[in-house]
Amino acid sequence: MSMRVEFINKIGEVEVDPMNRRGNHNGWLKRINYETDNIDYYSFSNIPKEASYYLTRYLIDLWEGKNLARGIKKGRRSVNHLFGSRLRNCRVLELLKEQGSTEFLKLTEDEVLQLFNNMRDGKILTKLGKPFRSVGSYVRIFAGFWHWLMRVKKKEGIIIPDIVENLDRRDTHKPQWNYLNLQKLEEMVKFAPSEYYRVLLYFLFDSGVRAPKELMNIRRKDLTEVPNSDLLYLQVREDTSKTFGRKIKLMISSTLVKEFMENKKLKPGDFLFTTSYVSTTRTIQKMGYKAFKIGYSRKVAGNRILVTQGITMYDFRHCSVCHYLPIYKSENQIKYRYGWKKTEMIHYYSEFLGMRDTICEEDMIIDTTKTELQQKLQKAEHKSEILEEQMNIQKQEMEEKLKRLETIMLQKFADNYPQNAT
Repeated sequence: MSMRVEFINKIGEVEVDPMNRRGNHNGWLKRINYETDNIDYYSFSNIPKEASYYLTRYLIDLWEGKNLARGIKKGRRSVNHLFGSRLRNCRVLELLKEQGSTEFLKLTEDEVLQLFNNMRDGKILTKLGKPFRSVGSYVRIFAGFWHWLMRVKKKEGIIIPDIVENLDRRDTHKPQWNYLNLQKLEEMVKFAPSEYYRVLLYFLFDSGVRAPKELMNIRRKDLTEVPNSDLLYLQVREDTSKTFGRKIKLMISSTLVKEFMENKKLKPGDFLFTTSYVSTTRTIQKMGYKAFKIGYSRKVAGNRILVTQGITMYDFRHCSVCHYLPIYKSENQIKYRYGWKKTEMIHYYSEFLGMRDTICEEDMIIDTTKTELQQKLQKAEHKSEILEEQMNIQKQEMEEKLKRLETIMLQKFADNYPQNAT
């Protein structure tokens, strides 16, 4: 897992497989003798033999693009998809066996409902003794397997019931992440052990690329000058992206990236970030712990310090979204920057600590303050108008009183003035 594996992709270029998913998948194909006439369908020893047989057939069909459901994209599934399907289905079948369900084709709806409910309620824990955080993904992957089984058995003239129809496919528990704004990022970068990590952190925050796959496949030639500007364009290539390729501007890290590429004397085909995913994550977690005490620090062999549950590269994608969301003027622009096809991803990545506690609430406070000031100003203006009107009325009344008084005084003077006065 810590190896940085390279291979030649379908367009003939070197591609980095940071988690060695392809190597893992190819290793599994080799173990089951996939390229021979003697495929081992019973290689999963921790689940019932019948379940192993059908799971192996299912994974081979996914790899070959066979027996797929109607209305979904045709073609073979990716090695990442196959890795996740193999891992999760195997774990579900293992738990069903522990629960007492040994006959795979005779599984009932009650049995699978009980299993997934126990996983959600924390009655069944992971192998690390922790609650399952994404039960919905296990449900969806197992449901895909069971629906494949229904299609295959129907071709054989055998009807098996849909025991996954009423399963809850939602992920009710969303993963926690650590929020950093630009100011906190600057504080964390002070603990970077080298220029490499200083540039990496600014780049992750600025670009919001998916790590490690998109990140570790960025080459120097993917960065080009923005005309009449000091900024750089980043081209996230189609063949290394989870969704689609895109070309975005680096608004924060351009100068640092330019200096880094120059100092390292990188050639057009050279990768920018070459340290393995595991080593990079460990270093970032140490930086986060030193800066903010995030995570848990402990000593391991050789008096090395290891930080767990700390800041990860995944966190920076969330932080990037929180930073740029108030700046972009439309949903389509923000979706393009982060390689999303669905609008709900904006909510998923930004609803947590960053947006809810430091942006949305502050914005609400500012808006409320503005409203209160406007109301006070309007009241003051209204009061001023009333006072002015009262003063005008009093002035008019005073002028009228003075006129009446003047008339009375003139009349008295006229009455007392002698008629024969010359």
